[in-house]
Amino acid sequence: MDLKPTRRSFMIRYFIYPYYFVLGIVFYLNFDLSGIDGNNWLFLIVSWIALTVIPGILLAFSRKKFGWFFWPAILNASGWLVRYLFPEETYNDLKPLFDNGPVLLFIVAGLLGIVFVEIYRTTFKYNLSDAGVEVTYGMFRANSHMIVARHITNVMLKRNFFELILGVGHVIPVTSSGMGSGDRGVLGGFSADTGTQNVRGGAFIGSVSTEKEFVANPKNCIYGISKPKEIMERLKEMVL
Repeated sequence: MDLKPTRRSFMIRYFIYPYYFVLGIVFYLNFDLSGIDGNNWLFLIVSWIALTVIPGILLAFSRKKFGWFFWPAILNASGWLVRYLFPEETYNDLKPLFDNGPVLLFIVAGLLGIVFVEIYRTTFKYNLSDAGVEVTYGMFRANSHMIVARHITNVMLKRNFFELILGVGHVIPVTSSGMGSGDRGVLGGFSADTGTQNVRGGAFIGSVSTEKEFVANPKNCIYGISKPKEIMERLKEMVL
């Protein structure tokens, strides 16, 4: 049986791209940054929270890596640099585009990310047979590995609230070598933003602790499929 991850499961996994694309369009259509300066502190705070703090925290928790918190801050800072790096007389008619650089950059990054995720998703294929689960992925499906049925010691169905609502899930075969399990990061601390009109950035102060859990990764499980309970039952019959 050949299976592929669903599009909606990858959009949930890489939520940051549709989030930036949709939110960027909302900002662009409703707020013109041409008249925004340092005196509009309330708008700047709200936009910074929406485009930098919230996605940074969500990324840090979902990816279990502290460094992911900084990517939205770097993207935000790049957008403001586009706006203020060049004198107004150098771009004349393009001034509205440069002034709205912070938002437009998020829209472009979100759109490119969505396209990349869709291409990446199509490279995955899962073949379920009596021998086990073969996972194939990568450009031209160059990478492949086999999760041998006799080495599987546990089978778990994992999905979050949004995946449950959308009818997708991940079937994780855990082996005696530990494949399918990993560490969950628990992040604690607070964030801050510093900068001038020309340069903006973000930072996070805190700590990360870990605990063991089942890990759903497209490369080590049957990821993001429809009707996951049926696949879980079939896999259980193979290993029992």
